[in-house]
Amino acid sequence: MAEVCRFMRIAALAAVLVLTAAGCGTATPASPPPAAAPAPISVYTLAEPLHRTPFAIDWDAASGSFFVGSYDDGTIYRGHLDDPNVPVFLLGQPGQTAAGVRIAGGRLFVGGGIYGDIRVYDLATHALVGRFETGPGGEVGNLVVTGAGDVWVFDAVRPVLWHLTPEQLAAGSGTPTALSLAPEIPFRPGCANVGGIALMTDQRLLVDNPNDGTLYRIDLDPAAANSRTVTPIAGAAVRQSAGMVLDGHRLVVADFHGPPIVELSDDASRGKLGQSGEPSFRETLAVAYADDRYLVVNSKPKRDSRTQS
Repeated sequence: MAEVCRFMRIAALAAVLVLTAAGCGTATPASPPPAAAPAPISVYTLAEPLHRTPFAIDWDAASGSFFVGSYDDGTIYRGHLDDPNVPVFLLGQPGQTAAGVRIAGGRLFVGGGIYGDIRVYDLATHALVGRFETGPGGEVGNLVVTGAGDVWVFDAVRPVLWHLTPEQLAAGSGTPTALSLAPEIPFRPGCANVGGIALMTDQRLLVDNPNDGTLYRIDLDPAAANSRTVTPIAGAAVRQSAGMVLDGHRLVVADFHGPPIVELSDDASRGKLGQSGEPSFRETLAVAYADDRYLVVNSKPKRDSRTQS
């Protein structure tokens, strides 16, 4: 059977709902407990205008709020778990998108999708404090920020990860460095070849290939060939993935079938696919972990409704 090529370029989606699903931060026990009633799902609705497409999400523990980025024009929304209405935090503009968002150190980091830029905003002032260009022909998406302050951003259509140093971030400008992922991760022209990125340690990243479902461990090592080692994670595959978050050894993946969960070994060399799918989620695009629950961007809800319980 031919592989399905998944495209990142999405012009419009059918819904603007951010769904919250109860989660758990512990590993799945060997003998599952008796079945319990499904946890309630809370629905959060983005402020007007409703045509804007939610595409990325992150949780900021310091402020107790979540941030949602829109694909259409890069508008950023900011919400709280006790309020179903999510107002605009930062108004977007034509020629921008927010294909990835990350909160770290009082700053908001945004992956600029097909426009190839990485933008950095001050959370307190909303001011743009950094902008970095990766050049034409790519599609930068989600990103991670290490404890040392390095930023790693995936590119869906070029076989690289982009790297920003703390010094570049302090200066607010500079050219990101490209870290090659070829040939270990097969890249197909015109396809989304990386759909998510997660930080395991400052020297270990996780990414996925939505075309064949393979998860990869990337160990950063200046002494290694190309300054990294790329290793497939055996035992679990998640196709059509769009984003992911690491909760302990539990990797929660947003994909087109509801968020599956992969239980990873200590060194992330192996994974086991656990819970897969949630009936009320369709074409989930991003996921974040907020204390005791998962925040999921759901692009096509099963029911056309502003509220859900």
